[in-house]
Amino acid sequence: MIICLSSGSLYHLPIAEVFQIAREAGFEGMEVLISQGFSRKHTLEELRGLSEEVLPVKGIHTPFLRFRHWRGRISSLKKAVAWARELGAEVVTFHPPNWLNFEFRFWQWMRGVKDFQAEVGQGVAVAIENMPLVGSEFRLCGYFWSKTERLLKFAERKNLFLTFDTTHMGTRFVDIIPQFLNFYNTGRVRNVHFSDWSPFREHRYPGRGMLPLSRFLNLLRRLGYEGLLTVELTPRELPEDREGIVTSLRTVAEYIKEFCR
Repeated sequence: MIICLSSGSLYHLPIAEVFQIAREAGFEGMEVLISQGFSRKHTLEELRGLSEEVLPVKGIHTPFLRFRHWRGRISSLKKAVAWARELGAEVVTFHPPNWLNFEFRFWQWMRGVKDFQAEVGQGVAVAIENMPLVGSEFRLCGYFWSKTERLLKFAERKNLFLTFDTTHMGTRFVDIIPQFLNFYNTGRVRNVHFSDWSPFREHRYPGRGMLPLSRFLNLLRRLGYEGLLTVELTPRELPEDREGIVTSLRTVAEYIKEFCR
């Protein structure tokens, strides 16, 4: 298992600084979240240098939104795979189409793909992520294939790999342990997004929420999980000063290693 940090956990900092912090905190790799400004502020060459000199890029997360340099969801996914191939990254994670945002073209395109690994990945694991429920009184998921059973069936039919997000699953008020086993038993899990959850607060620092994360890590160890384990936090869960950020992230990395190594 490779312990990674999502650059989205510190998206407000320069990308080079995020890589340095992750290395100092004891992480083994990076998942790069493509955010606004990539291809303009952060080039492929810059990422290649950081990957070779600071910490290897093990995963790429496609953009949440449409950016001028990455365009729509289809082109963003294809470009992320191309960058992953250039950087030697193992996994590209993407969100399913959002019907609330009228992403019907993306949905139609996905339905037309017969084999994602052969047609899109070509050596890079293309992994679809489970998405959260949102809302207080009326809870819903604005994404296609929002139910676990439908997502897993679609992944099997289209030869898609999976990214299991603990906080997203927590929003469904279910035990994440049997839910993860449903994912794992498909043989398709290549990435785990790791964070805590409490009602209406996602991507929390481990121990500040309600999820059985120690039990979850023990399960990964017993299963012999060999994919990416990516710590994905919201920046407000971390201190504002650099020293505090490094200390907090080092604590998380050591906590994971204690249970999984």
